[in-house]
Amino acid sequence: MSVLKLPKALSGYRIAMLFSAVISALAGTLWMIDGGIENSLRSARDTIRNQPASGEFVIVEIDAQSLAEIDTWPWPRRIHGQMVDRLNEADVETIAFDVDFSSHSTPNEDLAFAEALQRSNAVVLLPAFRQYAGAGDTRYIDSEPIEELREGAFLASVNINAGSDGQVRRALLGVETNGLPRPSLAAMLANVHGEADISFPIDYAIDPGTIPRFSYAEILSGSADLSELSGKSVIIGATAIEMGDRYAVPRHGIIPGVVVQALGAETLVEDGVPAEHGPALALSLAALGVLIMFCSGSHLLRAVGAAAVMVIIFTFPILTEQWFNASYKIVPGLMMLIATGLTGVSAMVLRKYRRTQLTDRETGLRNRTALLLSARRKDEIAIIAGHVERFAEIAALLSAEELKAFFAEIARRLSVASGGQAIYRIDDTLIAWRAAELSHEDIGEHLEGVAALFRSPIEIGSQRIDANLFFGVAEGSGRDIRSLTVGAALAAARAMASGLCWDRHVEGDGANNKWHLSLLGELDDAMDNGALWVAFQPKFTIENRTVVSAEALVRWNHPERGPIPPDSFIPTVEKRGRMADLTLFVTARALAAVLRWQSSGLDCGVAVNVSANLLDDPAFLSRFAETVDSSGIDPAKLTVEVTESSAFENPDRAIRGMEELRTMGIRLSIDDYGTGQSTLSYLKRLPVQELKIDKSFVQSIESSQSDNILVRSTIELAHDLGLSVVAEGIETESCLEMLRGLGCDTGQGYLVGKPMAVGEFERVAMKELEPQGQLAA
Repeated sequence: MSVLKLPKALSGYRIAMLFSAVISALAGTLWMIDGGIENSLRSARDTIRNQPASGEFVIVEIDAQSLAEIDTWPWPRRIHGQMVDRLNEADVETIAFDVDFSSHSTPNEDLAFAEALQRSNAVVLLPAFRQYAGAGDTRYIDSEPIEELREGAFLASVNINAGSDGQVRRALLGVETNGLPRPSLAAMLANVHGEADISFPIDYAIDPGTIPRFSYAEILSGSADLSELSGKSVIIGATAIEMGDRYAVPRHGIIPGVVVQALGAETLVEDGVPAEHGPALALSLAALGVLIMFCSGSHLLRAVGAAAVMVIIFTFPILTEQWFNASYKIVPGLMMLIATGLTGVSAMVLRKYRRTQLTDRETGLRNRTALLLSARRKDEIAIIAGHVERFAEIAALLSAEELKAFFAEIARRLSVASGGQAIYRIDDTLIAWRAAELSHEDIGEHLEGVAALFRSPIEIGSQRIDANLFFGVAEGSGRDIRSLTVGAALAAARAMASGLCWDRHVEGDGANNKWHLSLLGELDDAMDNGALWVAFQPKFTIENRTVVSAEALVRWNHPERGPIPPDSFIPTVEKRGRMADLTLFVTARALAAVLRWQSSGLDCGVAVNVSANLLDDPAFLSRFAETVDSSGIDPAKLTVEVTESSAFENPDRAIRGMEELRTMGIRLSIDDYGTGQSTLSYLKRLPVQELKIDKSFVQSIESSQSDNILVRSTIELAHDLGLSVVAEGIETESCLEMLRGLGCDTGQGYLVGKPMAVGEFERVAMKELEPQGQLAA
C-alpha cells in the first residue's frame, strides 16, 4: 500500500517548490491590495449562493410611468407629502427617500411636505451625502435636506462609491456631513450601528429582481394593492433611465442607485455587518497542500491530496459567507498552492524528459547520450563496448517486449560482472559500460570472465537464445569520452571480425577507422545540428511539366570534409544498424516540408526511400507510422520507394511490410525498376501504385533500341496493371519528348531541377517552366 511520507532531505525540485510557495504567497498577499482576482472569485461564489431577498424592504420606483403621469421634474413637494400619507395608510414601518431635498422649492410646497413628515407615524429617512466640489477638486460639499424638512425626519447618508474597476462592491455604514456622523440609509433600515467611513461588502448573491417594487404613480393613484406593505420598510428612489442614478455592480450589470441601497440593507438585516478576514486561513490550508506535495510516495496520492486542499480553499468561503456571515481572502493561498504545484509538475516533467532523452526507447536502458554525460573531464576512464553477434537474427525472432527482456538480462549479467556499473545501450547492437578500478593489464582477464557469463543461453519465454558478445576497450581522459566510445565500438567490431574475445582501440588505427569514427560518433550530432539535411528533387508531369512531387534525398555537409556523397556513408550506416534512425530522420524532414508547402498553397507530395530490410522490422514500422501520424499530413501525400533488387531478395517479407504501409494510406513505388530480376507474377503480387524506371535505361532510350523497347514495354505493362510510371534521369528535351510519346506519366531529372533545399524547391514548383527547361522570370 502506497503511503505519503515526508522526505528526509529536500531535493532540487522540492527546494524550487518551497521557493515558489514563499514567493507566490508574498506576491498573492501584495496582489490582494488590488483585489481583482479576489473580486472575481467573490462574484463566482455569489453566483453559486444565489438567493432571494428577505422581503423586508420594498422599493417605490420613480419610474418612466411615474415621470410620464406627473409631467414635471422636480415634482412639487406636496406630491412627496401625499406619498408619505399613502404609505402611512398602508401601515409601513419606515419610509426612506433616496431623493435630493437639499434645495428649496416654493414655500407652500416645502410646507406641505414638512407637514406630511411631521404627521407621519412611520419613521422617515431623508438623504444626506458628501461629494467633491468639482472635477479635480479635493474639497467636499455636504448636502443635507433643507431645515424645514429635518424636524419630521432623520438624516441618513446615501453615498455610493465605485471601486477602481468602476463597480460598486461595498457600501458605507456612515458618512460625516457638516461635522456630524450620519448613519447610512442601509444601516438605518437594518438597524445596524457602525462608524462613519467604515464600509462592508454588499451581498450580491441576493437577487435584486426578488425585491418587491411598486410604481410611485400607481401608489398615488390608488391602483396599487398596498396590503403587502404593512410593517415593511420602503425605499423611494429613481429607477427611470433618464434620471441617470445608475451604477455598475458585479453579477447584475448596471442597476439603479435605489436598488444598491436596498441590497445594502438586505446584506445587513439578517446578521449585521459581515466579518471580513485576511488570507491567514487560506495560506494555512495551502501550506498543508504544499506539505502534501513535498511528501514522497505516490504521485497520484499527492495530486489528489493537493487537489482536495484546492477544493477546500475554493469552497469554504461559500459556506462561511452563507452560514456565518464571514468572508475570507483566498487568492494568496490559491496562488501559493497553484504556483507550487506548477513548479512541481514542471520539475517532474523536465526530469521525465531528461530521463527520456537519456533512455533507450526499445530496451529501457540508459543510452549513448547518458554515457557521454557520465564522466568528468578530469577522470581517466576506460570504456568497454560489447557487440551482440547475430543481433538482426535475434531481433527478428523476438517481439518488442521479448527484445526488451533480452537486453535486460544482458544488462543484468554485465552489471554483476562489472561490479554494479551502469549499463548503456549505445547502438542497436552495442552495449557499453565504464570499467571501474581496472588496470590496463587486468582488463583482458576481466573480459574473459565477462564472456564466460554468456556461455549459458538467455531464456525468453519458451525460447533459449545464445547471446555471444565481443568486446572492445578504449582508455583515456573523460574529456575524450565521445571518441573513446566510438573507439571501443570499433575495437568490438574488429574483435568479432577476427573471432577474438576482445580487442583494444589504439589511436590512429588507420584512415578507414577514422571514417567509422566520424560515422558512429557524428551521425547523431549531424542530425541535430543540420550537417545532415534533406534535399528535394522535383518530380513533374510529362504532359505539361507541372511539378507535382519531390523525392527526399539525404545529404551530409561535414564541417571538415565538406559534402560527403550518400554512397559513401549510407551503406555503412545500414551495415551498422542505423538505417532506421536515418530513414525516420529523412521522413520527418520530408513531411515537415510538405506541411510548409501546403501552408504556401503548394500541393505537392513527397517520396522517401525505405530499405526493404526495414519492411520486416515491426519496431521500425511502428516508429514510421508514429512519425507519419504525428506530422498531420495526409498519408496519401507520402510515397515510399523500395528498390526492386532489395524487394525481391525476400519478396514475402517485403510484401508484408508494404501491405502494412499501404493500409496506412501511404503510396508505394518500386524504385530503380529494370535493375532487378523481377517477373510479372512477382510484380503483380506487390501492393504498389507506381513503377520508377531506372535512369540507366531512360538516359539511353534515344541511342539504344533495346533500352527503348524495355522502357516502352515497362510503361505499357505498368499501365495494364493500373500503375503509374516515373522516369528518372531526364536531362534533355528530346528525351522528355520521347517519353511523352511513350505515354510516361511522371518525370524526374536535371532537366527540371537537381536536388535542392526545401525553400528553393518551393520557388521552383511555384513557377511555370519555359521550353528548354528554363524557369520563367
